[in-house]
Amino acid sequence: MSTFGKRNKMDPQIKKSKPYPIEEDSPSFVEEAAIAYGTQPYETLRVILGGNKNLKKSLSGEFDLINLSRAGIKKSTLKSLAGYLGINMETMSELLHSSYRNIQRKDEDQLLDTLKTEKVLELAMFAQRGMEVIGGKESFAEWLHSPLASLANKTPLNFLDTSFGIQMVTKLLGRLEQGVYS
Repeated sequence: MSTFGKRNKMDPQIKKSKPYPIEEDSPSFVEEAAIAYGTQPYETLRVILGGNKNLKKSLSGEFDLINLSRAGIKKSTLKSLAGYLGINMETMSELLHSSYRNIQRKDEDQLLDTLKTEKVLELAMFAQRGMEVIGGKESFAEWLHSPLASLANKTPLNFLDTSFGIQMVTKLLGRLEQGVYS
């Protein structure tokens, strides 16, 4: 009788497989696909903010964004957003008009205040729009760090520290999408 394909539980030569840790900071393939294939706009925003790790509830509209702004988001969302913008945490703290040390001092699960949360959501929505227009995370980050003639040879990143700057650069994305040289 052949034992091919059968394993004896008592066989000492059979090794147990080693469990490999899953990195929680990186988005899953499903989350990456949500960005790549343009599923629901608020789902893409949720992925940019760190997905299930940082946001327990789904986002389905502006009321959810208002409630999230009021409740606050975890500090850990900053790392995810910084990754999409291609910046470090020091630059992120500058965009939020906060000292790097103040951001560093917070625990990963500690909630940001309403104003910082609102700014993070605004930046995440800008990142979402930028990836739609430019064509992906890496291309968007490269564009964000490139000097543009329409911005007096400054990078789009230079304008993300104010709401007016974000609006201006978002309009620039709209012109690029329409094929208007900017």
